[in-house]
Amino acid sequence: MPAYLHPGVYLEEIGSGARPVDAVATSVTVFVGEATRGPIATPTLVHSQDNYEAVFGPLASATDTMGLAAGAFYRNGGKDAYFVRVADPTAANTKAAALDLDGEIATKVVTVLASSEGAWGNAIFVRVRKPAATDTSFALDVGHMVKRNGVDVFVVDEAFPGLNLTASDARFAPSVVNTSSRLVRLKLNSATGGLPKASPTGNVDATALTGGAAGAAGQADYRAAFAKLEKVSDISIIVLPGNAMAANGSGNIAVAEALSHCNKVGNRMVIIDPPSGTELTNVAAVGALSLPTSNYSALYYPWLTIPNPFYNPDSNPTAARTLTMAPSAFAAGLWSRTDGRRGVWKAPAGVEAQLVGVAGLEFEVGDGDQDQLNPLGVNCVRKLASFGAVIWGARTLATNAEPPWRYIPVRRTAIMIEQSIYNSIQWAVFEPNDHRLWSSLRVNVGAFMDGLFRADAFQGEKASDAYFVRCALGDTMTQDDIDRGQVIVIVGFAPLKPAEFVIVRIQQKTQQ
Repeated sequence: MPAYLHPGVYLEEIGSGARPVDAVATSVTVFVGEATRGPIATPTLVHSQDNYEAVFGPLASATDTMGLAAGAFYRNGGKDAYFVRVADPTAANTKAAALDLDGEIATKVVTVLASSEGAWGNAIFVRVRKPAATDTSFALDVGHMVKRNGVDVFVVDEAFPGLNLTASDARFAPSVVNTSSRLVRLKLNSATGGLPKASPTGNVDATALTGGAAGAAGQADYRAAFAKLEKVSDISIIVLPGNAMAANGSGNIAVAEALSHCNKVGNRMVIIDPPSGTELTNVAAVGALSLPTSNYSALYYPWLTIPNPFYNPDSNPTAARTLTMAPSAFAAGLWSRTDGRRGVWKAPAGVEAQLVGVAGLEFEVGDGDQDQLNPLGVNCVRKLASFGAVIWGARTLATNAEPPWRYIPVRRTAIMIEQSIYNSIQWAVFEPNDHRLWSSLRVNVGAFMDGLFRADAFQGEKASDAYFVRCALGDTMTQDDIDRGQVIVIVGFAPLKPAEFVIVRIQQKTQQ
């Protein structure tokens, strides 16, 4: 309170006391798996396909599962996503491709390294240009080779002119290149400096980086990656490109680590892929996969066929016209698209859930097949006339184990509510634990829940049927709870459940 020391009018600003609860993001996805290039075990936020290619490179081959997954995700409505490249950084063959520009073993003035580990670096070529052999500055060109009329031609992807090896200079080569290049890093090996060796013409011809490779990822590498993801709070969907469940029921280390991670943090779901080439038509076929029963997991079937981006009738006519691809990245993109259009409480399935970029299905799913699969929590992709390939299921793999969490939108809506309230009531910590705090919590959380009710996120014709917020002595707390410093808020809601079975009964009215 200010001191009122003289007669007059005093102006004071009084806060409203409102502390609104803001809804958290629901569709930020993380892709965890092997990639051809990019930082290892580092969650990297990516906003678009172009942004992905800038960090992890363009689609490298028909087996580049991470690149294919990124394309499917963004084409189907995905937005923000983290990508984590997993590899064994301690393996003997894990290294970045390198080149000694000096050419003299005893000196080794400058070494050029690929920006990340992997065989992709072996396709990088570099060239040094100098105005004269004795000039104190030089240019570095980074690129690749292409054949034109049977002749290898050096194509420049990045050019760095006016470099030198004076550490105090603004154009000090390692500083300029290492902060600007997407492809290479420079290492200065000589403490006394010097210049890259050049021919009398002043140029070093393009020479290739060599020795790049990457160690295959093991369980420890996936465990380390998910440990880092525990600190990334805004993720809600996990995709594991290239890590389908095994057909013999032996499981998958990436899936096991992802499920352990989801059960631990409790605020995200993992979309699991079935094995390719395995047709699921009955209970026995699904049982052979030994699928998890966690309510934080979902599975889509079958695999999808997509146009092969490497097929070209002129330059590559022998390549297959289509590729077979796991459905998880498509589903993650659709989840994101549905969240943006309708809300996380809308089931990401139905005729609105059309998949973009799908040429066909590995196996056709009929009504009889889905009669067997749907009760087991297997979400089918169907080909429907006039709609194309659509997702025709919205169940978690906890369909039978935990019926309250049978549906994907119910599980995800609960996560959204829990995380939104958790993040927004941190202000209550260390506040006096009395009726004023309890009332404030009821008002602020209640306003949030009422907003969701008005957005049609819950069942019920009126608010009292849709949700409740309770926080009071004698109701949610005892005096002993208060003495232990606990304030307990209980929030309940009536979730929307998808109308899986729309039944129309037609009765013929007989003549009276």
